[in-house]
Amino acid sequence: MIRLIAIAILTLISSACSRTEFAYRNADGLLEYYAWKTVRTSSAQRDHWQPVLRTTLRQHREQELPLVIAYLDLAGHIVRQTDGPPGAACLVDGALLLYQRHARLAVGLAAPLLAELDDAQVRHLAKDTTRQRQEMRKRYLDPDPQTRKTARQKRITDRIEKWTGKLNDSQRQQIRDALEHIPDLSALWLAYRAQQTDTLLLMLGAGTDPQALREHLHGWWVSRDGTSAETSRYWRVARTEFIQLMDKLATALTNRQRTKLENRLGKLRNDLASFLPDQEQTINLDVVPACAPA
Repeated sequence: MIRLIAIAILTLISSACSRTEFAYRNADGLLEYYAWKTVRTSSAQRDHWQPVLRTTLRQHREQELPLVIAYLDLAGHIVRQTDGPPGAACLVDGALLLYQRHARLAVGLAAPLLAELDDAQVRHLAKDTTRQRQEMRKRYLDPDPQTRKTARQKRITDRIEKWTGKLNDSQRQQIRDALEHIPDLSALWLAYRAQQTDTLLLMLGAGTDPQALREHLHGWWVSRDGTSAETSRYWRVARTEFIQLMDKLATALTNRQRTKLENRLGKLRNDLASFLPDQEQTINLDVVPACAPA
């Protein structure tokens, strides 16, 4: 859960819903409330955290938001370019770049707050983490293989339909066929998350200094230190197969679905653009190999 306090910055800007502008405008208050809800921060702790929060949000607005908008512009261009080369690899790798950059911001935001937690707050975090772990296992690791498979298909389909509108039978079959080849990483991901969370709780209980906490969070959120070779191998397969699925779906979109997707991307882009600094930066995603011009 503490990870979500920090990664909430990314969630706020990628929610793709009518509340995006409200969420971004009120990000400081929402993050403060989330911190209180998760670890019961005191008013003194929140006051002490305020400068860090303000600095992080300013950095996001000045450095990360222009890149997010460039990504949305690129996504819109790829969606409109029906006769161009497949673009899913660019969008997937671009999203990973955005995640890593936001995760670095999240580390700097979370570490100072975590370092100030007292024993009661650490116990509250541990209890909340246990509850979250149980809920996630229930959601992702149903003991019945067929139920688990069906639930996974529904999750993926629902996420795509939030952008495109209802998929037809042929498109849904494409998803089912692809998921036969995309490894289900849920068990490995939850095990890794539990391992890193337990280490964090031990560090907090021992009163570890902020720099060590920062290094742990960076290794966990940004570079995924300690990921098994098996997980890395499955992740590479999943990335490749998912890109192929997205490229196939892109060619199968109806005119209505494509228009809905363009409109959703455009609305999200315009909502966020209103928060850009006065001097809008010119940024592109050429740093991502899959997005670089041929």
